Amino acid sequence: MLLIAGANAAMARDLLPPLNEPPSGVSLPGKFIAFDLASPALSEQMDFYRSVFGWSYRSQPSEDGYVLVLNEGRPIAGMFGYDPPQGEQDGAVWVCLMSVGDVDAAIEAAKANGGQLELGPAEVSRRGRHALLRDPAGALVGVLRSDSGDPPDDEVPIGDFIWVDLFAREPAAMSRFYAALAPYDVEIRPVTETVSRTLLTAHGMPRAGIVPVDEEANRSAWVPYVRVADVQATLERAIEGGGFAIVAPDPSLLDGKVAVFVDPNGAVTGIVEWTYEAGDES
Repeated sequence: MLLIAGANAAMARDLLPPLNEPPSGVSLPGKFIAFDLASPALSEQMDFYRSVFGWSYRSQPSEDGYVLVLNEGRPIAGMFGYDPPQGEQDGAVWVCLMSVGDVDAAIEAAKANGGQLELGPAEVSRRGRHALLRDPAGALVGVLRSDSGDPPDDEVPIGDFIWVDLFAREPAAMSRFYAALAPYDVEIRPVTETVSRTLLTAHGMPRAGIVPVDEEANRSAWVPYVRVADVQATLERAIEGGGFAIVAPDPSLLDGKVAVFVDPNGAVTGIVEWTYEAGDES
């Protein structure tokens, strides 16, 4: 199964720090709180994201190693190497982990609604209890009960993750599936005259979106977005590094301040400019 080797390497090395030091005392089920990139070309992936976002890393990659991704010296994600098993789709993939109040209950809810368990559940020292699921459309998603609480809804620094979208063929069905895992309210909002997006809201704030894709899309997947100072300049760096845009800046989408690219190994990453107003939270 995808990711098992890398996930087990991470557990064995005990590299994962707590999400919050000191503990936050906050629990926000439904918020996406952790991110891992699984790649068949780990060193290449590290170089690419260093050039695009200025990220640095802790630990050296090995055949199945795990490295922490640092933004301005702070851990914000992880990367690990893996070799896709026979029959598994090639290429890198982001795994986005959602806060839940009870990992085992989330697993049972996923199974009852057409999903399946891919890995776990397991306790990861200092991090918490987690599991890896696959939704009915095939997208991977993690669930995590953090031992140190969830990151509060503070302003997200440039270079950190600020948002997640699920690219899926059947948004209505997917919204029902995820609403069984976390206390989401579902809201439909128009994006353009012809396209609407589904918002998953919890604790009074939008936590994720579901974006419709056509039948020709090769897979359903969760896509994390990084907050950047300049979408166009960041996208140009991604293209110079061997990536390509699948959603280019468009004045009809957030005034042209959002884009999505595919990196040289197939992982899909979003970028967004976001200006906080007084009193705003992430």
